[in-house]
Amino acid sequence: MNKLVSIIIPTYNRAYLIGETLESIIAQNYKNWECIIVDDGSTDNTAVLIAEYIKKDSRFQYHQRPVDRIKGANVCRNYGFELSKGKYVKWFDSDDIMHPDFLEKQVEVLDNNNNNNNLDFCASFSNTFSGSIDNIVAYNNPEVIICDRNTIENYIIGKIIFLTPSPLWNSSFLKEKKLFDESLINAHETDFNFRRLIEGGRFYYLTDIHFLVRRGHQSIDLNSINDPKSIKSMFVYYEKVYQYLCQFSVYLSNEQRLRLKKYIIYKQLMIFYSLRLLLKRKNSRFIFYTLLKNVKKSNFSGLNILRLLLGITTVYLFKKGYALLFIKQFRTI
Repeated sequence: MNKLVSIIIPTYNRAYLIGETLESIIAQNYKNWECIIVDDGSTDNTAVLIAEYIKKDSRFQYHQRPVDRIKGANVCRNYGFELSKGKYVKWFDSDDIMHPDFLEKQVEVLDNNNNNNNLDFCASFSNTFSGSIDNIVAYNNPEVIICDRNTIENYIIGKIIFLTPSPLWNSSFLKEKKLFDESLINAHETDFNFRRLIEGGRFYYLTDIHFLVRRGHQSIDLNSINDPKSIKSMFVYYEKVYQYLCQFSVYLSNEQRLRLKKYIIYKQLMIFYSLRLLLKRKNSRFIFYTLLKNVKKSNFSGLNILRLLLGITTVYLFKKGYALLFIKQFRTI
């Protein structure tokens, strides 16, 4: 018997777009699914639109984010998982489009126990469109991506990515885990997937395009991408990675950890500089002290540590000193 797939969609004022997404779900070759739509407090006619879909297809569900939980797409994603009943789980966005064989292909991989024992999720590539699905504005070049001893390093430096709609998850792997960090308004999927990988998550990556990502309009997650809180979320994610690198890990050699710590500090320095230009000194204090601590504990040379400490302090006090932070050899690993 086909296993139930739970599709979880957070939405906010997407009545003008979500219909196209839901039609792509109805068109799936794989039919045993439930679609849990969690509304983050829409003020348009989202509720009326979804009610019409539920009348036509009882596999759709509509829920409001509980009033006692903070606003945000991550809360809706977590709440949707609490409501889900599927053997497999897919978080999807309310403006993206599934190819008809998306679920079918991923379920087939996860069900194929003979060749893929102990898989925790199956991922897939996407293309990006704007307006019409015929207007592809960014193409992916699918390549073979494998789960091996270098996966975590490759993920940290961006050689491997998993967009939120990409994976189909085995729900048993997610049980009792902290899912999406509800305090983040950016880097949420990066943070979520990083934690799944360091927990030992094993995956298979399909080398085909199976969904489309929409661009060119306001996004539920990215409408404040240039807001200081959004930028700070990136710093928080990198700090989580840095703290992980400071610990012993069976997945990373000592050489990898040292190399990645330099890379993460470089990323944090660039974020700190951007934030200090936007924020008052007192609002940058946490990041300032965190960076000082990380640099002091780093494996940089004594001269470079002094240069960085001077640069960080100068930026913090005067919003100047970028050249002191920009040490070229720290940019790449």
